[in-house]
Amino acid sequence: MPLFITGLLCFTLFLYHIHKEPRRLLCGILLLVSLYLIIRGGLTLYAPNTMIGADILIIGEGDEIMLWIEILLLFISFFGGIALCVNGVRLIRKEGSSLAHILPIGFGLMGIALPLLIIFPLRLGLMAPSAFPVLLWLFPIFLNIVLYVPWMLSVFLIYSFVYALLPKSKNCDFILVLGCGLKNGETVSPLLAGRLDRAIKQYKLGGKKASFVVSGGQGHDEKVSEAFAMKTYLLQKGIPENHIILEDKSVNTLENMSFSKKLMQELNPNYNCIVVTSNYHVLRAVILARSVNLNAQGVGGHTAFYYLPAAFIREYIAIIFKYKALALAYIVAMIVFELLNV
Repeated sequence: MPLFITGLLCFTLFLYHIHKEPRRLLCGILLLVSLYLIIRGGLTLYAPNTMIGADILIIGEGDEIMLWIEILLLFISFFGGIALCVNGVRLIRKEGSSLAHILPIGFGLMGIALPLLIIFPLRLGLMAPSAFPVLLWLFPIFLNIVLYVPWMLSVFLIYSFVYALLPKSKNCDFILVLGCGLKNGETVSPLLAGRLDRAIKQYKLGGKKASFVVSGGQGHDEKVSEAFAMKTYLLQKGIPENHIILEDKSVNTLENMSFSKKLMQELNPNYNCIVVTSNYHVLRAVILARSVNLNAQGVGGHTAFYYLPAAFIREYIAIIFKYKALALAYIVAMIVFELLNV
């Protein structure tokens, strides 16, 4: 019962925070924690464990079902890891070799290794507990630290999809389009075209009243700024020039937000805007928008399916670094918890 009630409280907090400010990773954490506690608590209520005497515990069907769910998750980790490795090889063949393109292979190998990292030490400790007392103490700490990576990845992926489903306002003053690399250094890439096409769709949904803010500077290997290339694309699509504002100084997403915010505030202090980027980048983009007090919602453009795993993993790594204090606090909490239970 306590687990189930705690889960309901967490879900209530999730609903409160997503209504008040959905641009927070906390919403995703509350959602995943609440779902776990509700499922775990619900199964325990459905078929509780039974204590017979002082030292005999009969495991109920609820815990048995939970065990099978956990085993299923290990299978998903293993075969998902294989799928990521295959995707990584395909990505390298299509896009060439780079650190970003190797990421699916690295995470795939971790997914394959995770069940082995859990099962082998556990089996060793259960077979000879007296011979490996230190292992039995270190294993829970090791397991919880290892599980932080897939747990936070699940938080990021699930809440990215949840945020994408949230209703967004059709009417806005500005549509901020975030730049990315150019094709041949002067024309928009398919990825950037996907963002611009989504922005045009948003423009039409709002009655063609909003102004575009195209944001992106000129890289060392680019002949023109990303903002200029985006403006050219929009003009070719029939967007009036007086509806396009250039921000061509930024070199990263945070600067996209900061510099564009200044331009919009100068034109309309009471502005509201929609940030348009690729679908895998939306959640981190709106988190960064919130960090600079940019009044914006986020929507995503189409991304080729084969490119999504590497893109999501790259965004996840950026989120981990942004919230590294959370990771450190989690690790310390796990160690302290195990020490108190020695």
